[in-house]
Amino acid sequence: MLGLYIALGVLCFLALVFFLWLFLIAAKRNQEIDRYVGVKFAHRGLHGDFLGSFSAENSLSAFKKAAELGFGIELDVRLSKDGEVVVFHDNTLDRVTNKTGKVIDYTAKELSEMSLVKTEEGVPTFREVLDAVGGRVPLLVEIKEEGFDHSVVKETVKLLEGYTGDFIIESFNPLSLGEVKKLMPKVPRGFLCDRLTKNPETRSIKYRLIQRHLLNFIARPAFIASSKDEGRMFPIPLIRKLSKPAFFAWTIRSEEEEEQAYADGFDSVIFENYIPKSVKR
Repeated sequence: MLGLYIALGVLCFLALVFFLWLFLIAAKRNQEIDRYVGVKFAHRGLHGDFLGSFSAENSLSAFKKAAELGFGIELDVRLSKDGEVVVFHDNTLDRVTNKTGKVIDYTAKELSEMSLVKTEEGVPTFREVLDAVGGRVPLLVEIKEEGFDHSVVKETVKLLEGYTGDFIIESFNPLSLGEVKKLMPKVPRGFLCDRLTKNPETRSIKYRLIQRHLLNFIARPAFIASSKDEGRMFPIPLIRKLSKPAFFAWTIRSEEEEEQAYADGFDSVIFENYIPKSVKR
């Protein structure tokens, strides 16, 4: 009899752990995200040699080209030394500009005077990008910050509060999305995911928890933006089945990859290196 009670106790404990796990990983789709399903987002703008001229990634000209053709725009935001929100992907300047060092070590004015690769354009502020796009197409704003300092989120939200165009927000950092949830609860939030632990620099416990979606409860994302090759990475299929979040693929680099992404169940694509045949699926 005692053995039976022990077995029942173990089963109850396992059931409790299982339901706790489901609670932690769950997403929460809302009606707002439905407006962005099917939108094709130009990754860091329509950069490359398109429409008769070359544009660098995350440049004003790349954003203007995407807006002119009606594509949504994916972009990255981080802070300058003087606390301005600037649009730049990398933590360092080396790959995309004629300077070296970290973005955070330069003021917005200094960044604007640098030259983005193969161009004479400087690093734009987020305010300049919002003015240039002017609400013509949806924005997919990626928050670049780590840990518990949410300065990027707070300053970005200040700028977006006065913006009349459509936008959604994504990040690899669930804590950043939690801050977005607090400050702009109605704006759809998206969790960016990839196989983070394949990189030696991101094999800590924190990144293992993030990769396994165990911090989803902090933000309850309305969409998941997954690397196109990792859309079946556990527990994404289970989250999609139970919570039904929108599902975005990055980074798509050809019409063939776009077709495959839709065949794999993705709702929207984030593309570069080609111009899709239509602005929406």
